[in-house]
Amino acid sequence: MDRKVLCITLLAATLAGPVTAVETPRSSPYDYRIKSVVYNPQDTVIVDAVVGLATHITVSPGERYVTHVFGDSDAWSFAHVENHFFIKPKEAHGDTNLTIVTDKRTYHILLRYIGDYQTRGANGRPETRFIRTPWSMRQATLELTFTYPFEEAQKANAARQRARVQSALAAPEFAPGRRNFSYQMSDEPSARSIAPINVWDDYRFTYFKFPANAELPTIFVISADGKESTVNVRTIGRERNIIQAQMVAREWRIRYGKKMVIGLVNSGFDPNQGANTSGTAAPNVERVEKVESKDGGAL
Repeated sequence: MDRKVLCITLLAATLAGPVTAVETPRSSPYDYRIKSVVYNPQDTVIVDAVVGLATHITVSPGERYVTHVFGDSDAWSFAHVENHFFIKPKEAHGDTNLTIVTDKRTYHILLRYIGDYQTRGANGRPETRFIRTPWSMRQATLELTFTYPFEEAQKANAARQRARVQSALAAPEFAPGRRNFSYQMSDEPSARSIAPINVWDDYRFTYFKFPANAELPTIFVISADGKESTVNVRTIGRERNIIQAQMVAREWRIRYGKKMVIGLVNSGFDPNQGANTSGTAAPNVERVEKVESKDGGAL
């Protein structure tokens, strides 16, 4: 193969290869030596260190240390407590890498020694000079904290979803106990805008659920002789879109204004099911009467 063709082929293969990712932490606005970085398992994070200063690395609470490996373990010291790791260079020019493995993640860190700097001498030639104090290196990292915004967002979304589910389960239609959903409703086109999306009863109270933010109509109960009468009601639900009528009946009527009317028939009506023999306002709470004995004590 021609040498030019070979060189071009190798160059194309190199350019097509994966790009290495090296992440430089962001400095705190309060102290440039306190830094943070978003965790990415495919990134290598740079830590600038200098002899005489330790670097404190903090990972997610709850992570447990498993192991760590230095590329050059003779040039660095390492210690850890819970989710806190401490590293410190022991000698100059010990640039190397550090891999920390926890029970949840793997961290790849590139350690750079920054204890000297380049300048030009009196003769104009470059010279290497060493710092007099480690505090003179502004880019030295005293603390590095890993953050996890994507995982935190997922946890927040999951928490909101759980709250929505719990709120929904706390709604009257999901409360413990038997429910009767056997209701038939008239379907007048002119009155569909006031139609409830669901109607049920718990054999004590009747519930009319309407769309959220809807203007609520008036509920009437129909007596055995066909007459309409109002009934004690209250508005409940997270969206305040459920009318609770404090009784059950065979027939109901929903009105809004003078023209919009919807009729409802409770085909599962059974007045015997609504009997509350507990002697309390709540059927699942039973009243127990104490009987005094002859000596004045309760039996």
